[in-house]
Amino acid sequence: YGAAKAGLDQMCLAMADTLDGTGVTLQIVRPGFVRSKMTAGLAEPPFTTGVGEVADAVVRGLESGDRVIYSPPVLRYVFTVLRVLPRRLWRLVADR
Repeated sequence: YGAAKAGLDQMCLAMADTLDGTGVTLQIVRPGFVRSKMTAGLAEPPFTTGVGEVADAVVRGLESGDRVIYSPPVLRYVFTVLRVLPRRLWRLVADR
């Protein structure tokens, strides 16, 4: 599941680059853990968000033209830091 999401994300980023200048815009939405009926009863990790908050972030992102839309917005910075961590340290953080 995670690999499929990552592959789709990267494909969309490549397509967005290819479409640049054509008048067609492709934007990627990266929500964190979303509180919903499907996740009811599960432990909520840090930065859990609601469906309405994700919708608001998408509208703001569409209006601003952001290529990548994060919800909640703090995830942009969290994932920027996690991306540069050594894999072993990243696993320690992710397993908490």
